[in-house]
Amino acid sequence: EYDSVRCWCSLILTMTAADAPRSDGGDDGHDGNHSSSSSSSSDNKDVKVSIIPESSSAEAMSAFSQPRRMPLRVAVIGAGPSGIVALKELKEMGFSTVLFDAAERIGGAFATAYEGAQLTTSSSLTAFGDFPPNPPNMVAKPTMWTCEEYVEYLNDYIDHFRLRGCIELKSRVVSYKKSENEALWELVVCKENTNTSTSYFDRVVIATGSNQNPNIPQDLLDKARQGDFTGDIVHSSSISSMRSLARGRRVLIVGLGETGSDLALQAAEGLATGEVPFVGISSRKGPGHTIPRLLGDVPADLMTSRAFHQIPDPNTAKSMWRELYERGVPMIKAAGMDATWMEFNLENGNFPCCRFGVKNSAWLDALDAGAATFGGIEKIDGDVVTFDDGAVARVDLIVAATGFKPFDDAGVRNVRAELWRGVLRAAAADDMSLAYVGFARAAFGGVPPVAELQARWLASLWAGEVDPPTREQMEEEMQRAQREAGLRYPLDASRITTLVEYRQVLDVWGASLGALPPLGWTTALRRPQLWRALWFGPLCAAQYRCGDAAVAARLEREKLHPFITAPVRAWLYWRVIRKT
Repeated sequence: EYDSVRCWCSLILTMTAADAPRSDGGDDGHDGNHSSSSSSSSDNKDVKVSIIPESSSAEAMSAFSQPRRMPLRVAVIGAGPSGIVALKELKEMGFSTVLFDAAERIGGAFATAYEGAQLTTSSSLTAFGDFPPNPPNMVAKPTMWTCEEYVEYLNDYIDHFRLRGCIELKSRVVSYKKSENEALWELVVCKENTNTSTSYFDRVVIATGSNQNPNIPQDLLDKARQGDFTGDIVHSSSISSMRSLARGRRVLIVGLGETGSDLALQAAEGLATGEVPFVGISSRKGPGHTIPRLLGDVPADLMTSRAFHQIPDPNTAKSMWRELYERGVPMIKAAGMDATWMEFNLENGNFPCCRFGVKNSAWLDALDAGAATFGGIEKIDGDVVTFDDGAVARVDLIVAATGFKPFDDAGVRNVRAELWRGVLRAAAADDMSLAYVGFARAAFGGVPPVAELQARWLASLWAGEVDPPTREQMEEEMQRAQREAGLRYPLDASRITTLVEYRQVLDVWGASLGALPPLGWTTALRRPQLWRALWFGPLCAAQYRCGDAAVAARLEREKLHPFITAPVRAWLYWRVIRKT
């Protein structure tokens, strides 16, 4: 951890200059010409069987402590953002890498999202550190990408780094296991559901993400079966158009995460026209800390700067957060913005970093449109649903927006308890040839920046540039992570095992890579604009590439929106002025 006293003294000294204007211009280190071409530089062909190295498995383990002369062959499974960035980092490190995905196009879950789906993190946070969105100034015009726009960005990234020839689409990995002599990984791949081939690799990366196996709670299915439910039950992942599905139906949305929030609003929009007769929302524990995607026309996540993350968490300063929210409601209203989300959080004691974040307040808009809220489902009888709060409703469509099961095919049930930093299995500490990337969900923040740092470290590990952790180190760190998650997220840690604290996990990986951003006095004195951007700008992956002069220069030129510093200013008022 950084010296918090020193950090806050620096912040106080520079707070008055936090909104000073700056000029744009200069080369951002990126060509700015993002091609959206989807043409491939090579046809999708079956991967040839590689020659098994003569080295023994013990010799193969030396790759974790020193570089191998021959390029290692690596298979990456999953063509979502985590798999794509893993492919890029491994290829850049010199590995012979192939990415497999059963889908027809890249993008993972983003490529198959429901109609109108939008990301819940801004382009500023979501973009990879060495490939800014177009236009190159990330903060001057941040946006909330639609899923289609994000997939286009990923395609641009693939073309820019010339990765397309390494990607095998419509190629389902049927199985992966260690070969008979334990030296290599044996992958059975089914091409276009017809041709099956076996390929051998030195390393395997699982980047399929945690959104693979839809979870409809068994107790919901049991109650529907026992009560002879006469309607339909569908999982949110199977929906392409909620508006079409809801037409003429009495709809019950079960679950209040970000997807459930969107679907609730889309269904409720039909209430005013009579196309949808009823919309209800069922949630046993209620939503987490709810924030809108946008505050006015600016992405709300721009507030979650490094300075913001230095504010004490609510578990140790609940009275402070309550007062900040009480002061925040009239300020938000005075600015002409809707403060319903803040009033809800205040009323329910949902403050940042003590529950998972619902970075989507659409469900509150659904209530305004006429949707009703209920507790958990107690029983079902025909088309009548009774809730644990005593309410009753008639429904003929239940939409389970209830997340996903652990990824059974990878043999992991609890990410936090089984995967060290979400990347390596402690139980297989003697053989680090299988790794995972992208299995970390920040309470507030994006998955791609964490996945990028994970991929950078993994490529460095397999290239022999960083030392591997010992089994003891892994187990000790995982036990500590379990304890901290239980304290920080008492209602959610046990069921969302991928949940992490965003700034903390980024800094842990940054320290392991020797890539922590320069936050001290030297930078403040010599490059104050860069220092200001690192503390008050979006906490993004680019901050951990400041060793690249072009990236540092781009961060230095960023314009910061005036409201970005508002939470920190409020904290300073509470801590410095009010307490004195």
